[in-house]
Amino acid sequence: MRFARSIFILAAGGAILDPLCVFGHGAEFLSAKLTLLPEAEVLLEITADYGGNPLIADEAVAKEALMDPVRLMRGESLVPLAELSAANITQHDNWAEFAPALYLPSDAETQAHTLITAAWRWRSSEPEIVFEMPKGKLHDVLLWTRDQTNPDAPPKWMLLLAGDRSKAISIHWPPWWQRWQMVMASSVVVLALGYFVSRNFTLRQRTL
Repeated sequence: MRFARSIFILAAGGAILDPLCVFGHGAEFLSAKLTLLPEAEVLLEITADYGGNPLIADEAVAKEALMDPVRLMRGESLVPLAELSAANITQHDNWAEFAPALYLPSDAETQAHTLITAAWRWRSSEPEIVFEMPKGKLHDVLLWTRDQTNPDAPPKWMLLLAGDRSKAISIHWPPWWQRWQMVMASSVVVLALGYFVSRNFTLRQRTL
């Protein structure tokens, strides 16, 4: 069944699928919650279930699965999440917070789940972001987005297999005039700092 599902997803090119495909898959995936924040910031929280996932035997295996689950595309390069920010690791049992409500594992309410979540937060340098799942990975990744500025909007999601690439995800990119103001403000700070350093150096030379 898993092989047939994988062939179907690959044939579809990683497109958005019928929710039943994921729902029937139980907890055998990593849930990657991408929260879109203001000012081009993003928060990626990836959760592994080592209490109810037959593919994850214990906490050590869960942490290993979360070390490098997906990578960010930057041009033609793939950037590991560890290069974007340090991971914040938490343990909990709250599937509802870290997976879309309609796609929760079918036994989420009846079976105890022991979850571990790794979170990365960074400011994007591009107006769109794309993730790629490295080849050779065992665990499928359910990547879904939540827009903090529009929390009532239904989540968009896609299921990634090893070697798959996500669709481009638009972030809250600041308008050009705000970016220009930020550049100008940074330039003024650098120039002012350079002036005071130069002035201090000149005064010291005169004193000597």
